[in-house]
This record gives sequence, C-alpha cells and structure tokens, in this order.
Amino acid sequence: MGETSRVKSPLRRLARYAGIGAMTLTQWIVLGSLPFVSALIGWATNKLAILMLFRPRRARRFLGIRLHGLIPRRQPQIAESVGEIVETQLLSQHVLQAEVRQINLEPYLVEYVRRLVYQRIGPRLAAIPLLGRMVNDRLLGQIESLALEEMRRESRPALERFAAEAEKHLPVRRMVEDRVRLFDMHQLEAVVYRLASREFKQIEILGGVLGFLIGLAQLILLLLSGTIS
Repeated sequence: MGETSRVKSPLRRLARYAGIGAMTLTQWIVLGSLPFVSALIGWATNKLAILMLFRPRRARRFLGIRLHGLIPRRQPQIAESVGEIVETQLLSQHVLQAEVRQINLEPYLVEYVRRLVYQRIGPRLAAIPLLGRMVNDRLLGQIESLALEEMRRESRPALERFAAEAEKHLPVRRMVEDRVRLFDMHQLEAVVYRLASREFKQIEILGGVLGFLIGLAQLILLLLSGTIS
C-alpha cells in the first residue's frame, strides 16, 4: 500500500503542476486529439507530395499559385539530361562499336549465300544457252562454297566499318531526347507507381508516424509548461 502511494505521489504532483486535474472534458479531447491531427497532417502532406510528382499534368492556377506536376513540368529538361547521360556515359568509349562487333553474321551469311546461289544465280545460269546444260547441283554447290568463303572474308571488315559509321552518324542523344520528351505521362505514372507503390506507401506511413510523434511532443510540452488550466 505504501509503495503504491509512493508511485502515485510523483504522478499526482506532476498532474497538479501541469494543471491536469483542473482540465475539462473538452480540453482533454482537444489535447488528446493533437497527436492524431498531427499524424493526419503528416500523412496527407507526404501523400500530396507524391501525388504532385505527376499531377496536375498541365499547369493550373489555384489562389494565384501556379501548380504543375514536377515530372510533367520538367519533362523537356529530363529528356535533355537522359539523352546526355546515354550519349556520354552509357554509350561512351565506343560501346556501340563493341556491341556491333559481337554480332555473329555466320548464320545470316550461310542462309543468304544459299538463297542467292540456288534461287537467283542458278536459274539465270540455267537459262543461258549451251551453258545452262552444265548447271547442276554440284556446280551450284561449288559456287556456294566459293561465295560463302569470300563473304566470310569480307564480312568482318565490313562489320567494322559499319560499326564505326553507325557510332559516328547515329544521333543517339537526339533519339533518346525525342523518345523521353514524347513519352506519355499516363504510362510513365503507371510504371512508376507499379514499381514503387510499396515505397510510396511507406513514405505516407512515415509521414503519419512522424506527425504523431511531433504532436505527442507538443502535447507533453504543453502539459509540462503549465499553460493548460
């Protein structure tokens, strides 16, 4: 019994010091709702900030304030930055040439030479008087072997020249800029929300938790300050 009195005694002194004992029911309700109101404000603020990444998609004015979603407003600048990064960083140091050089032309060469010899050259040779009598599968096979050998010899240098010219003349930066600039905001928003919906939800909850803690701290300070009576 004595121990219980000793525990309650500091609480009673704190209550008398803060004026809690003299508080009405309305004051209790108002003060008790302070952390929850702060939590609601924190949650709504973060949710609004996430929403304004894409909304409104077109500039609007509200109470004299120009409102425009961050990404739609900065889409041209984002397109320029992405184009520059792709050109100078992702495709730097002859990356495009290296990728083109890795293309294996062998299957395409075999198919092309076979079709060229048997479907184009063979019928033309067979149509030539006198010479056409000597055209047979053996002769066409020899022609195919010779053509394939020459094509293999020339394919690698041709691929090297093609890679160099492609890297030199392909307008990578402009192509990327145009694609990003014309990218539909509805699709981009759907993609971002699909990929980051969990993170967005965590940000909203974190805003509510921080708001609740701030409101709770304000409530404690109000009570300890003795200004509530």
